[in-house]
Amino acid sequence: MRLFLSLALLFGTLPLAPPATAEEAVVKIESGELAGTVDHDVIRFLGVPYAAPPVGERRWAAPQAALPWSGRRAAKTQGPGCMQAITPDGFGPWTREYVAPPPVSEDCLTLDIWAPAHHDAGPLPVMLWIHGGAFMSGSNAVPIYDGTELARQGIMVVSINYRLGVFGFSAFRDLAGEPGGGANFGLQDMIAALGWTQRNIAAFGGDPERVTIAGQSAGGMAVQMLLLSPQAEGLFARAIVQSGIVETPLPDRAEADRRGADLLARAGLSDTAALRQLPADRVMALLDAGPLAGAGDVGGLPLLGPVVDGSILPDQIEALEAAGGRQVIPVMAGLNADEGVLNPAYFHTTPAEVRARASHMVGEADADILLAGTPLDSEAAARAAGQRLTRLYGLASLIDWARAHRGPIFTYYYTHPEPGPGKDMFGAFHSAEIPYVFNSLKASPDRPFDDRDHLIAARMSRLWANFVKSGDPNGADLPHWPLFAKGSADVMELGTHFAPYQDDRAGLALVLDRLPKGPGRSVFGIDSFARRAEHPMTDAWPGDSDRRAE
Repeated sequence: MRLFLSLALLFGTLPLAPPATAEEAVVKIESGELAGTVDHDVIRFLGVPYAAPPVGERRWAAPQAALPWSGRRAAKTQGPGCMQAITPDGFGPWTREYVAPPPVSEDCLTLDIWAPAHHDAGPLPVMLWIHGGAFMSGSNAVPIYDGTELARQGIMVVSINYRLGVFGFSAFRDLAGEPGGGANFGLQDMIAALGWTQRNIAAFGGDPERVTIAGQSAGGMAVQMLLLSPQAEGLFARAIVQSGIVETPLPDRAEADRRGADLLARAGLSDTAALRQLPADRVMALLDAGPLAGAGDVGGLPLLGPVVDGSILPDQIEALEAAGGRQVIPVMAGLNADEGVLNPAYFHTTPAEVRARASHMVGEADADILLAGTPLDSEAAARAAGQRLTRLYGLASLIDWARAHRGPIFTYYYTHPEPGPGKDMFGAFHSAEIPYVFNSLKASPDRPFDDRDHLIAARMSRLWANFVKSGDPNGADLPHWPLFAKGSADVMELGTHFAPYQDDRAGLALVLDRLPKGPGRSVFGIDSFARRAEHPMTDAWPGDSDRRAE
């Protein structure tokens, strides 16, 4: 009875069926009745459809409303990830808890919800999480995305799937007149999930007026795009961009159409209707012949990601930013110290290459100043110098982006190396902050976390939850995080220290002064997307093949 009363407090006066057991929570939404679970004072609704399965005629189409069901639908297991090639044992610095687990399916447009079971202070603020994975991989079932501990901070966590790769970002000339414009289906899914949240989250006890979109890597890039998209206005009140500020020019709609034309040619089919009927695994197999025509070229990497479609993205990011299109809302944005792990050149470089890179960043005349006191007399020294330049460029890109924001913004630089495989090599690698933000260290049983790690996770999760609640990460018993001042270069260090970052100020000032405006800003560091092997996401990192063979 006490549990039922607590659920009544959580869900307010909206109609709720009595729980079937002491471990079940039931709620009615627009599609029907859902049965979730209650576990250690956290309520979970998993695998909830927010759109109809994008199969058959709905493949390469705008997301449609979730199909209604009769009776009580169990929402107790996570749905499959969207179609992708998976590496369930991990790769590079990303051990298995960082990557999408099987299974995958084309029927994947689901979301997961976590909320505190005991809450009587009104509707809960909501964090909607958009996973990373280069727009080609990832899932809301990645273990480190478990929203349990964030929910204990008094917020609701919604984690979504969205169409990826060839299913999310191909287009076809004959579909241009369809609703949604026939492109950027992955971004359309995100907007549909936000719309579903606006319509349904109150039934779970959430506040549709306090939705924060948050994402990392490709998810962070998507947040940056949604901040600029007229189609997303009014769907969220705050935003968190983790390792997602990248302003490489995007392909246009014609390039997405080339992807679709290449698919048709490879399949030996003459029209999209026939291609829509091809089994999803057969469509994936068409990629075995190599990158599709029209794949986005990010420094030589063939990526199937967003394009300028004239609707969701009316123009290039640079032009939308210049026109003042970014929403004026509270934002948190940052990067990790070792984002450069995405590029194998981060580990292998020469003194000549470092010198050339410094000249490219600040000009030949100032390269000596930037490299003053930096030895280049060995391979190890050159590697350290190259990593310093990558970090400086990433920090300068973050600061320059923050200076352009017209609303409140909090910036961070995460520096704590996660213990475990490759700690000394990979440092605070791309994505390393996520298990600390979610306080999901338990998802990594093979990593030797100590009291320091648990303290960092407790602080990080509180900072994020506070921002979701109020647009300000600060709170009692937390180190003060200053609001970014528009003319400054101040960034908050999180991880190793919780204080304004002070290292290498002279080098940062020089790089900021020379930073090119417009395309080129990237928290990954200049030239981080260097040309790589045909399969860059599996074999690029030193020591990885040995670890995978264990």
